[in-house]
Amino acid sequence: MRVAELMQTTLKTISADATVAEAVDTLTEAQVSALPVLDRTGRAVGIVSTRDVLRAESMCVSPKMRERLFEETLVLEIMEPWAGTIDPDATVREAAREMLYLNVPRLFVEFEGALVGVISQTDIVGAVATAAV
Repeated sequence: MRVAELMQTTLKTISADATVAEAVDTLTEAQVSALPVLDRTGRAVGIVSTRDVLRAESMCVSPKMRERLFEETLVLEIMEPWAGTIDPDATVREAAREMLYLNVPRLFVEFEGALVGVISQTDIVGAVATAAV
């Protein structure tokens, strides 16, 4: 089975200069745990996840710091750098190996430099559990 057959193609993204509050709203609305972060030219430069938000929030020692985090801090300041990607023609097994090697729960799928989807550990486990793989 190929990544293209299993990947999710409906992607929500966020701008690197969006606020953390905007990221939380987008994560919640899209019901996802991570978003690709795009620069002003539309190029993927990182990933912001619920884990990143929680890590940043845990550093806030006062309500004022917490308010500043959500209203003034940019996604660029808390995101993780762009991780590995995978080609849609790669096998699901190759995707699983790459996730294990990089220690990431998901890989974004790029085709000729364009972001076309995402495949997660959950997608792979679901396919294995239903004998699709």
